[in-house]
Amino acid sequence: MKLYVGGLGLRGDGYPNAARTIRLLKQQDDLDIINCGRWLPEDLHLWKLASMPRWLSLRWLLVLVFGNLHSLLRVTVRVRKASESVYVPYPGIFFLFWASMIPRRWRPRCIVDSYISIWDSMFRDRAASQSPSLAATLLKRIEAHALRAAAVVLVDTEANRDFAIDEFGLDAMKVRSMPLAIEQNLFSPAPLGSPKPLNARIRVLFVGTLIPLHGIQAVLDAFAQLANDSRFEFRLIGDGQQADHVLKFVTAHPDASITWIREWCPLHRLAQEMLDADICLGVFGGREKAARVLPYKLYMYLACGKPVISQSALSTPAGVPFPPIVAVEPQPSAIVAAIRRLADDQELRDLLGVAAADFFQQYLANREVVKAWREIVR
Repeated sequence: MKLYVGGLGLRGDGYPNAARTIRLLKQQDDLDIINCGRWLPEDLHLWKLASMPRWLSLRWLLVLVFGNLHSLLRVTVRVRKASESVYVPYPGIFFLFWASMIPRRWRPRCIVDSYISIWDSMFRDRAASQSPSLAATLLKRIEAHALRAAAVVLVDTEANRDFAIDEFGLDAMKVRSMPLAIEQNLFSPAPLGSPKPLNARIRVLFVGTLIPLHGIQAVLDAFAQLANDSRFEFRLIGDGQQADHVLKFVTAHPDASITWIREWCPLHRLAQEMLDADICLGVFGGREKAARVLPYKLYMYLACGKPVISQSALSTPAGVPFPPIVAVEPQPSAIVAAIRRLADDQELRDLLGVAAADFFQQYLANREVVKAWREIVR
């Protein structure tokens, strides 16, 4: 089976799914991956375009617009059968905008990665606008028009599937939720060892971009309630829009055992941080977008076989049950209670860790990604 890859895709630690999916599919003997696109620089993030100098943001927009047109021309020259599929990594709307101009009967069968809505990310994740603006309305319409030109729209959870159908007016038969691809070999669980020494601290880890989705303020408020408890050490990895919240916390609690790594760590280092942790914290962003996702870091935590605390409102891909985590309301008091409960019960931590690793292997492992792709391409 042939699968073409089209468009200008984003990759790197900020946009990991597409590159890892393609690498994974290339390893399959029954799939022939034909590249008709290219990758953008790993340090390019779409949400940063608005803060760039105008000439630079205009330059990148022109690269996206005309680079995707060039890729589409390459695809149309090579694709000979209407049944052959083209995978369009994020941000696929530029490629699909051009593809929408081709009559449907001659249009390539595009499978677009829509795990991240550009409109949702730029205007709601980062609170760029408190009320609908002309730019937000226009971008939403462009994204909806582009996505309607796809044969299959891929999302990560059933809640995001409903969101895409409702917000962009998509045909429900075209939208499919499936697991994300991760560097699975880096996140194998360590074997259960002996109980921690009585004087060893419980390491609590939070990894994430500091945006409202992750609920960093609730985490910091929980840390503040535990700051005087010598049993704990806290490690926080990430940077972003709400970094000033962390800076204020660290300044206000100089004696707290907290380490803030304010940088984007290489994946192998993240994996080691997770393996060294005793308790891992997910997201606590409330009932909006945070409730529609199964965060990428939860894939990693589960694969590592770690006990996880995260908000109870989440969603999963089709056919995937609720994960074996300690589910709480996104409130500091609930987070504190869950941390203390796990700290007091190593047996519970071990049981949750084993259940987490088993859950990942059964429902979220890369073989499930390949299985879903085979069904889509066929």
